[in-house]
Amino acid sequence: MRLIIYLVLGLAVGYALAYLARVLLARRGLLAPPQAAAPAWYAGPTRRRLAADSAAALLTAALFAFMHLRFGFSGAWAVGALLTALCVLITITDLAARIIPNGALLVFGVLLLAAVPFASSEPLWLHLLGAVCGSGILLLLAILSSGRGMGMGDVKLLAVLGWVLGFPGVLLALFFGSIIGLLAGLLQHASGGNKKRKTIPFGPYLAFGSLIVYMYGKEIIDWYLTNLIQH
Repeated sequence: MRLIIYLVLGLAVGYALAYLARVLLARRGLLAPPQAAAPAWYAGPTRRRLAADSAAALLTAALFAFMHLRFGFSGAWAVGALLTALCVLITITDLAARIIPNGALLVFGVLLLAAVPFASSEPLWLHLLGAVCGSGILLLLAILSSGRGMGMGDVKLLAVLGWVLGFPGVLLALFFGSIIGLLAGLLQHASGGNKKRKTIPFGPYLAFGSLIVYMYGKEIIDWYLTNLIQH
């Protein structure tokens, strides 16, 4: 019964996030002609928009349910729900318009800053190290690439994600995000992709990698230390 409640809650939150993402992009003029920068699946006919919103809602519901199965009704689930909402929101905006809104990062960053100390069993200095280390790595890449390979939105996003995941979880999330992004890029290139958009948004892959690490990071690290390092 409780799982059904989380699924319904996730659907409601997912549709709300899809609407919020559209509002944030509209305020930037990215959904209104002639600036329409969003792809047809997001800014096109109502049926396509409804399909995109429904996909976001189903994804949110599934993640809420997974968080419940993993953590039960706990502080860890609450932090996971906030993390899920942030990841879904920036995935929509980054895929649609290559933007990770500062306002979303600020609001969710403040909420997670307050929530993590009550839910985590790890020392807070590890969470702080995760935020500094994660954002520092991407900031260095952004400087070296003159902003062409990495945006400041990704840097700020990984600071928030690093605070939640701590250290070394943030490095594992960055690794997973990079691998998934590389595979997505290869698939896009192999299929012809979108010729007009040569860049690949990194935010969704960071988000996906972070959700994996949040739910199973400790087990992955323990497996690595036990099976690879000791042998």
